[in-house]
Amino acid sequence: MAQLMHRVVLPVTFGLAVLVVWQGVIEAGMVSKLVLTGPVQIVTALITEAPTLLSNGLITLTEAVSGFVLGSLAGLATAALFIRFGALQRAVFPLTILMEAVPVVAILPVLMLWMGNGMAPKIFIAAFLSFFPMLVNAYRGFSNVDADVQELMLSYSASPEQLFWKVRLPAALPFMFTALKLSACSSIVSALVAEWLASDQGLGYLIISYGQGYRVADVWAAATLACLLALAFYGITAAGEKWALSRRTR
Repeated sequence: MAQLMHRVVLPVTFGLAVLVVWQGVIEAGMVSKLVLTGPVQIVTALITEAPTLLSNGLITLTEAVSGFVLGSLAGLATAALFIRFGALQRAVFPLTILMEAVPVVAILPVLMLWMGNGMAPKIFIAAFLSFFPMLVNAYRGFSNVDADVQELMLSYSASPEQLFWKVRLPAALPFMFTALKLSACSSIVSALVAEWLASDQGLGYLIISYGQGYRVADVWAAATLACLLALAFYGITAAGEKWALSRRTR
């Protein structure tokens, strides 16, 4: 019972209290409605604008998930190559760290020239920002192998491939899921940013469009949907982590 209180009742009560105070501040006119709107108005906008929000939310989600998958797989494959070929890691890894410092705003115009104004450059941005967390965390996980276990495998004449699949990959799972949880949220954010800068569809585009029309409640409704997508994506990734790690320990 005490655990239920701490995990569910207290957070829900606090959240409801915040919403009530928030709505009260808006109704009292303490904050301009051109800056902030209340939860009631946001829920109303979510309902009235549901068709537009959902269709554009699906576009943003498609861009984010596609980039998330492609970037994570590329980071995982690169980390595997680095752990297999030490010389490659020493030569290329510093360059990948430098690439991480490149601002998204700087490369998006170039990507648009190469790929057009469709979903491709947004997917690339999401993949670009998902690549580095997976590369760093997966490489760290692959390196986090118990020396005794490694020596035992080698004593049985295990090949590098067998060592990777039987030892390194299972050892790296917690590190990999850390990267996936980070990228789950950042992929949504990166897709939004790319849509803000150059797009005619998606939640990022809607936020800019609504903002230019001073439709504050609609802006917050679109932002709320983006937050819900990020939370759902994170939750699915966390559930996948729990499932995968439970199977690993069997």
